[in-house]
Amino acid sequence: MKKKLTYAVLGSGHGGRAVCGQIAEKGYPVMMYEPLEETEDYLKIRQEKEIFLDGDIRAGGKLSGATMAIEEAVKDTDVILIVVPSFAHKPIFAKLIPHLMDGQHVIIVPGNYGGLRLKEMMTDRGIERNITISETVSLPYACRINTYNTVMIYKKKSQLKIASSPSRNNTETVDIMNDIFAGHVNFFPGKNLLEVDLDNPNQTLHPLPVLLNYGGIENNPETFRHYMDGITPLISEKMMHMDEERLAIGRALSLELMSTLEQLKMYYGENDAKTYYEYVNSPQSPYTDVIGHHVRSRYLTEDVPGLNVPAMQLAEKAAVQTPIIELTVRLTSWLHNVDYVSTGTNLMKLGIANKMPEEIVSLTA
Repeated sequence: MKKKLTYAVLGSGHGGRAVCGQIAEKGYPVMMYEPLEETEDYLKIRQEKEIFLDGDIRAGGKLSGATMAIEEAVKDTDVILIVVPSFAHKPIFAKLIPHLMDGQHVIIVPGNYGGLRLKEMMTDRGIERNITISETVSLPYACRINTYNTVMIYKKKSQLKIASSPSRNNTETVDIMNDIFAGHVNFFPGKNLLEVDLDNPNQTLHPLPVLLNYGGIENNPETFRHYMDGITPLISEKMMHMDEERLAIGRALSLELMSTLEQLKMYYGENDAKTYYEYVNSPQSPYTDVIGHHVRSRYLTEDVPGLNVPAMQLAEKAAVQTPIIELTVRLTSWLHNVDYVSTGTNLMKLGIANKMPEEIVSLTA
């Protein structure tokens, strides 16, 4: 008889609550962990221990518990899902590492170079564990907390790439995720963690439309629609050029990356669109009402330092020219008065600044 796995979800934001509800629907034991503060909403969740999903996925059920003590969340747990923004990886990992046990699966949703960061932090602390570290390309859906215990799923992705290190455990990780998300999202294996990191579509979809509409967003932050207003035919063309730079990095590292347009069609539905502008204005687009992103939203403050910076530095190592990615990093740093190269997810923080490209690829397999 197949063993019933136990789960912990670290993070109680939109994605974290949604994933908890998905696991609870299956009747599996799942603990929720909140790393920051016990809000009134979180106190209600701790008392009632229920999470529900509505919209594109209707699911939900009972949690084993909700806690602010990470040791309680992960003790004797088979699968640990980390569902937080990339800027929260370091503090979460610092709390998690002392409690990791051999045999556990750590799945970072989305990856955003979290696997490399976790490995480097474990090495720095002299901690060795026989664990599997996995990453997804993206969140499985676009979602928002509706009420304290209900998450609205606006649009689920039909397929999503995931990769593990060691890569020999890819099949087991894919099976775990396909069991949780059965009937909703189909997970398939990527080559390695680096392929997953470079395939994150947010690095193409988010920064340029903000930078090239900066004044319009600054004047109308609550009504500006990132995709419908922000992606014009010309801006779409520049995004395509930026995506080509990302694909060139992948080719130089012998990675099989997908174009961002191909990913959109795989996630939300095929059509004849040849550009981002055509896709976001198509019936398949999930982006018609995405509003309220200001000029210091995560579209710049997370995606530029967390995705564009490491891509730019990997390109330098692989001798690939990336003028648009580099311009995106420099311009965002200038506008925000922040040196995102030094504060972001640079290769030094990932422990790979002094490694050759082939060594980096091997490290993520």
